[in-house]
Parts: sequence; C-alpha cells; structure tokens
Amino acid sequence: MRRTRHDPRYEVLPGTCKLCPNKVVYQQAAGADTRMATYRACRSCDFWLTCLGYMMLGDQDPDGRRVLRIDGRHYLTWTKDQGLPPEIGYAGSWVLHYTLLDDPRETVHATEEVWLMGTIPDHFRARMPDNAVFVPPG
Repeated sequence: MRRTRHDPRYEVLPGTCKLCPNKVVYQQAAGADTRMATYRACRSCDFWLTCLGYMMLGDQDPDGRRVLRIDGRHYLTWTKDQGLPPEIGYAGSWVLHYTLLDDPRETVHATEEVWLMGTIPDHFRARMPDNAVFVPPG
C-alpha cells in the first residue's frame, strides 16, 4: 500500500467514498479510520453519518444535549454541566431561542451553549431535514 505525503500513519485504500465520489478513503490502525475503511466512507461522510445517528436516536442525548437542524446547518446544544464543547465549531455562549418543528405547542426553548457542527452537505440534506427554527426572544 502507498503512504500519503501528509501523514505516514495513514495508508490509502483503493477506491472512493461510497457516499460522495471523488474523495479518497483513509485507514488507520483503530478508531474512526478503521470504521471509515470498513464502510468505505471519507472523513466528511463519516462525520455526517454520526450526525445522522443523532437523528435516528431522537435528536437528543440522555445527558440533555439536543440536536438542532436549522436552515441546513447542524447544531448541538450543550449544558454548563457538560463543560465546554469541542473548540472546533463552537458557536459561542449567548442565549438562543428555538422551537422544534414537530412540537404542536410551538414551545420556545432557550440554550446558552451551542456547537455549530457545520452545514449539512447536499447529499445528506434529504435524510437530515430541518427539525427546528430559531425564534426571537420574548
């Protein structure tokens, strides 16, 4: 197998991502890279498959985090008890108000910690529709 010029720990597997052609699939000894190699998914698609998994679990973790998909962007709420979210994608600490699209009462929720996970790629949008909208406070 060939080695990449970027990181000698990675070995390039032949083929492309099954979900978005034109991307190379990498393999590493363990963890996410092994999963990516097994399923032939690139890093980006592996990340979005994880986000799709949140949706399949009801868009909420048992620890209180909630997934928000708003205007094609994927967010994860955070609580102060969980500490700070990862630095990458952290949207800051201010109060945001939102309502869930499937809530007939249109309850307004507030969250102070939000992690912007990114814009959902076009090839995942049909599977990951918006589930909330931001609303003005009040």
